[in-house]
Amino acid sequence: MLTPNFSLPRRHLLSSLLILILAITSSAGHAESAIDPASLPPWLKPELLVHLVAMDLNESQKAEFREALTECLTGLQSVVQREIRKGGVDIPRRIKRATNREYSKLDKRMKASLAEPQLAPWTSYLEGLKVAMAESAV
Repeated sequence: MLTPNFSLPRRHLLSSLLILILAITSSAGHAESAIDPASLPPWLKPELLVHLVAMDLNESQKAEFREALTECLTGLQSVVQREIRKGGVDIPRRIKRATNREYSKLDKRMKASLAEPQLAPWTSYLEGLKVAMAESAV
C-alpha cells in the first residue's frame, strides 16, 4: 500500500539527515587517524614544531621559511639522485658533503631573515631537522 504524500518529504529529510550524520562521523574518525605523528614528514615532527613555534615567525618570515625549506628538500633529493647517477668512488662521502652544503644554504638564508632572539630556536630546529632527515633516510 502507498504511504501518504506528506510523509515522503519527511522520509527524505530523515534519510538525508542520517547520511549527513554518517558522513560527519566517518570523516571525524578519518581525521583522527590522519594526524598520526608517525605519518608526518620528518620536517614536521612534533619535536621540531616546538622550535618553530618558539621562533614566533611573522608572515614574511613564514613565507621565507616555506620557500627556503622547499628549496632545501628539493636540493637534498636532487643531490642524492645526481651522486648515485654519477656513480664512481666514495658516493656516501660525496652525498654527505653535498647534503651539508644544502643545509648550510638553508641556514644562511634563514639567518638573514631572523632576528637575534629567533636564532637559538632556529639552530635547534636545524639540528633536529638534520637528525630527523638522516633517520628517515635509513
